Order: sequence, then C-alpha cells, then structure tokens
Amino acid sequence: MLHPWVALEHAAKAWPDADALVFPHQNAHRSFAAYHAEALALAGALHARGIGAGDHVALLAENRVEWAVVQMACAALGAVFVPLNTHYRKDDLAYALKQSDSKALICSTQYRSNPYLENVTALRASLPLLAHVFTLEDDYPRLIAEGRSFAPVAPDPLAVAALLYTSGTTGFPKGALLSHRAMMMVGRNSATRLGLSAGDRWTSIIPLFHCAGCILNLLGCLSHGAAYIGVPSFDPDNMFRIIEAERCTHLSGVPTSYLAMLDHPARTNYDLSSLMAGSCGGADCNPDVLRRCAAEFPMPGLSQVYGQTEGGTLFACPEHDDPLRWETAGKALPEYELRIVHPDSLEMLAPGEIGEIQARGPMVMEGYYNKPEATAETIIDGGWLRTGDLGYLREDGRLVIAGGRLRDMIIRGGENIYPAEIENVLQQHDAVAEVAVFGVPDDYYGEIVGAAVKLLRPVAASELQALCAARIAKFKVPAVVFTVERFPLTPSGKIRKVELRDWVKENRMEKLA
Repeated sequence: MLHPWVALEHAAKAWPDADALVFPHQNAHRSFAAYHAEALALAGALHARGIGAGDHVALLAENRVEWAVVQMACAALGAVFVPLNTHYRKDDLAYALKQSDSKALICSTQYRSNPYLENVTALRASLPLLAHVFTLEDDYPRLIAEGRSFAPVAPDPLAVAALLYTSGTTGFPKGALLSHRAMMMVGRNSATRLGLSAGDRWTSIIPLFHCAGCILNLLGCLSHGAAYIGVPSFDPDNMFRIIEAERCTHLSGVPTSYLAMLDHPARTNYDLSSLMAGSCGGADCNPDVLRRCAAEFPMPGLSQVYGQTEGGTLFACPEHDDPLRWETAGKALPEYELRIVHPDSLEMLAPGEIGEIQARGPMVMEGYYNKPEATAETIIDGGWLRTGDLGYLREDGRLVIAGGRLRDMIIRGGENIYPAEIENVLQQHDAVAEVAVFGVPDDYYGEIVGAAVKLLRPVAASELQALCAARIAKFKVPAVVFTVERFPLTPSGKIRKVELRDWVKENRMEKLA
C-alpha cells in the first residue's frame, strides 16, 4: 500500500465503521468508509471542473476535518497536493501560489485575523494560472453534494504526491516534491515503530500543513486503521481535555509543547492514562524532559524522532520500547541509510564523531520544485541528502542529534560549539523552564555563546554559568545570558534562533544580572 488512495480504499473495507477522523472543535467525525466516500465525491467534483492528474491543488486552512479529505481527493485525482502554511500573509501567499503553479486553491475564508479569501481575491490578477478558488465554508459542501461519479486514476507510487514548502527561516521557502511511495513509507514505518495499532487514537499539536501532520500523523493512522484526533491549535488545557475525552493513545509534539504540558499546574486534574506512546521531534529534545514526560504523564512509549521535510518527515525513529528512545533518535527507518560526514570535506566520520547527518533512500524528495540549483546543492553524488543537521552515529547504529543545525553551530575563536550540549545542561536547573543557546557576534572571538532563558523563578546569571562550568569546557559556558517571557517560534513550535540573534542586535532582550 505505497499509495494513499490504495490505503484509504483498504481501510474503508477493513474498518468501515471505525473512527478515521475526529475533530472535536468541529464536532466532526468520519468513519473510514465515510472518509473514502467524501474524498471520492470531492475528487469527482474537482475533475468535472477540469482538475486532473499532474495539476497542482493548494490548500490553505487550519486543522479541520475537510483538510484530510482534500489531501485524499488529490491522491484520487493524481493531482499534486500543495498544503500552505496557515501563517502566510499576502506576500507569502502570492509567492507560494505563483511559485507552485497552483491551478486551484481550496481555503478557509479566514483563520483568526488572517483574511485568506480577501488576500487571494486581491492577488488573483497576478496569478494567471490560478483558475479556481473554492472556500471550505461555502463551496466545499456544494462540491461534496454533487456526488459525481469518478474513477480514480491508476495509482502510481512513484508519481509526485505533494509539494511541501520548507519552514523558510531565511528568505522565501523551497517546495520539496515528495512521491506517494515516500510519504506512505515514512508514515507507515514510523507508526509501526511507535506501536500504533488499529483502533488507537493519535492526536498532535503539529499543524496539518507541516510534514509531520499530513504524513506522520494522517498517513500513519490511515495505514494502521487508527483514528486521527485533530486540534485547531496548541493549548495545554485543551490538549489535556481532548486526550482525556477521546482516550488518545498517541501524541506528537515538539520540546516546547511537552515542557508546557509537563509544567502545567492543571495537568494532574486530568486522566491521561490512555497515553501509551508518541513522538517528539526537534534538535532541542532534552532526554531528561522526555524521561519525565514518560514517567509523569505517564506516557511510557514517548520517543525522540528525527527528520525533515526533504526526507518525507522522518529519517530515524526508535521502537516505542527502545531503552534508548530518549537519549537517541533510534535507528534509520527501513530502506533509509544514514551517514555522518565532515561538513566541509564530506569525508565519512567514525562512530561517535559529530558531523553533518546525511540520508539516502526512496523517501528522499525528488527535488525542490523549479529550483535545480538548490536541489543540486542538497542532493549530492550518490543520492545523499544533505540535512544541514549535526549529529553522530553510535556503534549500534542509533542516531544522536548532537548540536542542531549547521547554521546554529557557534564558532568561537575557531572552536566549534554545539548548542544542544549547553542547552541540556541549563535545562537541568530547576529555575529554567526553557532555554535556547545561540551565537552572539563578538569583535574578538567572532562569536561568543549566548543563552536565552525563560525562568520559573529568579536566578542569577552567575549561578547558571557556574552550573555549566562544572560540567562542560570553559569556552562553552555562556558569556551572556538573556531573559525572555516568550520565545519566537516556528508554526510547529520550534524556537527560531535566527530571530533571537536579531533581538540581540535590536536590544530587545534583557540581560540576566
């Protein structure tokens, strides 16, 4: 079942009445049979309007039940699915719709204060290829009601399934082209390692437009006969309520979300005992935090995972009962190879040596859409994908994320410093709720180590520096510590260190005395 439409057809026959999609905030439920029927009806209605195989269909919407149906309708059509970031404003939207060559856009009228339809209407004259705009509030029900007869295209696992835009921490994002095979292999194999079974219920704080949402969560559930429980956005109290009410068995999040839930004073008021396993992605995964979550939620099978959009979401994932699932990201998924190379020479490094993580396998993207130079820089000789992330392989083949992104590496007077090592030390102080370590420009060293901390109680910078000095080399100890009330985050909840550097330049952070 290396094609999502084939997987949905199978699920509709194997578990027709079981929950497939549950979105409590909409009071919306879809069984696998209803999911299949609705996606087929939508595909038929879109096909009647001239949308077919190879056409690019964009979706701009918050997490809602229709989101998953649109993804499956595109699979039935053989169209390329283009999910857009819900934070896009007019300029971002204009770029993505034009760069992706989207023929159709399906969108919410607006989400929060973002007027999607108003923005698209203003942009239509500059988007000659955009032939159709459908709203989920008004047009979608009419499209489904048409119920036109439609025969899905012959499934081709190697065909391009989706164009997913990267986070784009600097400049405009790039669109990674992923095949049906890539997406299904990652979703299925990751869910298997996380112990997902038919009848389980997986919820997530991650937006569906993110690769982890539409691949790991949606396709992982689909391939195993499990229900996806959707939430509109992350809020600890709401997550607790949904986990309790829906008896969720699995949860996906990022370190900041797990910290927020772990330290929330109301957590013990809820029955979270249904949780069995889950995933935590991000270079700043702290083993101690994951261990506490596993014990205190309790959520015994919580695992650190590793991946990125260009690799179809995950490269590595531990078994849910792996004793090293907090300290490592586990072994490469089936049919993936991982290697560690020197960032400059690209020479292979021995186990235990930190370098750039590279991956190879059928789940690697086909390339960036209409960006051949960027593709050539990212997928190099031998089909190896340069991730730009730092880590090392243990002798047993388990991957350890050692220091975040290459661009986050701090070079102080010629010494390479990996932020994750320092962050893990600072996170152990009982006054520190969250921390991010990054490079601060310095005339003498080029860069010095800076740390931004969100505190639970007052503490002196010297106390935090002393903690570091007792555990790591002197040149790694933060020379300056800042306090923040909130961190700048990506839509998936990861800390934007580039923005922290800007805050330093603009004197927007207070130094901790």
